[in-house]
Amino acid sequence: MTQFRLAVLAATSFLFIVACSDGKDEPSAAVDEAGGGNQLLVHVPADTPYLFANLERVPDEVLDTFLLRVQPVLDEAQTQLSTTLQEMEANNASGDPGSADPGTRLALALMQELDGKLSRTGLTSLGVDIQTHHVVYGMGAFPVYRIGLSDPDLLRATIQRILDKAAVSTQQLDHQGVSYWRLGADAHDDAPVAVFISILENHLAISLLPLAAEQELLPAFLGLEVPSDSDAQARLAELNRKHHYTAYGSGILDLHKMADQFMNPESTLAQLMASQQEHSPTTFSTECTAEIHGIIDNAPMMSLGTTELTTAAIGYQYRIETPATLAGQLIGLVSRIPAVDALTNRVLDFSFGMRFGPVRDFLIEKSTAIVEDPYLCEHLADMNLSAVDMLEKLNQPMPPFLNNFRGIRASISEIMMNDQSIPENANGHLALHVKQPEMFVGMAQMFLPDLSELAITAGDPPVRLPESLLPIPGMVAYAAMSSDAIGLAVGENEEQGLPAFLDQKPGPEGTFLSASYDMATYLQYTDRLGKDMQGQHADHGLPPDHPAQQIAEAGQKALQDMLDRSHTVMKFTTDGLVIDGRVTYR
Repeated sequence: MTQFRLAVLAATSFLFIVACSDGKDEPSAAVDEAGGGNQLLVHVPADTPYLFANLERVPDEVLDTFLLRVQPVLDEAQTQLSTTLQEMEANNASGDPGSADPGTRLALALMQELDGKLSRTGLTSLGVDIQTHHVVYGMGAFPVYRIGLSDPDLLRATIQRILDKAAVSTQQLDHQGVSYWRLGADAHDDAPVAVFISILENHLAISLLPLAAEQELLPAFLGLEVPSDSDAQARLAELNRKHHYTAYGSGILDLHKMADQFMNPESTLAQLMASQQEHSPTTFSTECTAEIHGIIDNAPMMSLGTTELTTAAIGYQYRIETPATLAGQLIGLVSRIPAVDALTNRVLDFSFGMRFGPVRDFLIEKSTAIVEDPYLCEHLADMNLSAVDMLEKLNQPMPPFLNNFRGIRASISEIMMNDQSIPENANGHLALHVKQPEMFVGMAQMFLPDLSELAITAGDPPVRLPESLLPIPGMVAYAAMSSDAIGLAVGENEEQGLPAFLDQKPGPEGTFLSASYDMATYLQYTDRLGKDMQGQHADHGLPPDHPAQQIAEAGQKALQDMLDRSHTVMKFTTDGLVIDGRVTYR
């Protein structure tokens, strides 16, 4: 047994132990319908800067299907667990609990407890519920994570069995009859924060809190007090309704409230930072606060949520809100070029459309505004200097190509690797969208004699390029042109689809990036590349027979078997930036 393996196992054991409770009865926080289906939401204060939670549990069908897909990983983990357990039991064959160091004893006890229980049913028997409700939020800036348990008493009993087997005792702290464990403060007396963990009546609570405010924050953390003005349920329900999120996970980040945690001298975070001499909130004048909030006004709120959750796909969305005027300006920067087809079966499809000329004008306008009316706040002095520097660079002449650039698209059907797993060739289509494609073709023909003899005209069939112009011997390539793009087809028979590729209809307004790729093919490539690199550096990384390496390889194989495609769309809307993603499964 290597010391590295022991350290990993001991650390894992420790995470279980810090959640230990002394078995006292925990007070029950009043739970009413304000929390909806997720009772943990009653703990969330109305002024939290961030919040993420699920309002409904993941459906059994979805959870069971995903567990079935990852079963090979669980099986490999069980195999490695059993093997490691046998080794450790053999090394501790004396039967004397005190014959090994505490870390080894804890690791051995934990593995004995987990043996045969790496499944949904097995974990439930330990008090863990993988289908449960959960919530992440801030007490001020400090994060709190709460997750429901299938049976808190079972988890307490599980942890106690591990402690008894390992002959290890832990010191539990108490606040008004509620037990908790504080991690970090004893080992590092000068640490300003610590991890707090407690098993409460119906859930596990974990938080990172400042020691100076421990007594002030513990009642809320331990559920002894719940906010009377909590609106978490209503906020998430409205968020889901407005953006068509599902109830399986959504959240917000309020950047104004987050900034106030740094600038408000009364906030717990500001006081902590001041005590550590890292930052003094008194340096934020009224002008500073107003100017920083003015900057944040351009993107005051971020949100995310699941848009789809089935056995076949997971959809998600990120949003960054912007004022209507700024949103309209951003939409105006985008080129109307074709977006990627969500139903494509190519290895990789990619589209990016942006008008570099208007982008330059937009940046000049914003930089000029700062230069002419610089920020008064000393904390923003660097932004004033950056605006001057940017304005000087932006006022340089722009090459005609960039000024006429509208976008670029690629659709790859096959990627060929060399012996070092580096891409050396590909089959597919490429399109360069420009304002006047015939001008660029004419310029290229002036500098390339072999190209000057080719008649490349908008709307005509693709023309084969001479091999003298191609970087790889034997490569087959065709060129074509449309009214707004120059196209290239590489590979046998790829030219047949080039006209249709160039003539695709523009995507939705505001869409500036879209991409879709075969995830299994991508994982196969990264796996091959990783193994080649590992072979070149055999003295680094884990040995092939290491349990962690075996489990990682099983996980890689399971992902290749289950994943189908990833599709992403980024667009500017009248509300701001929206990023939509969808992952499909086989």
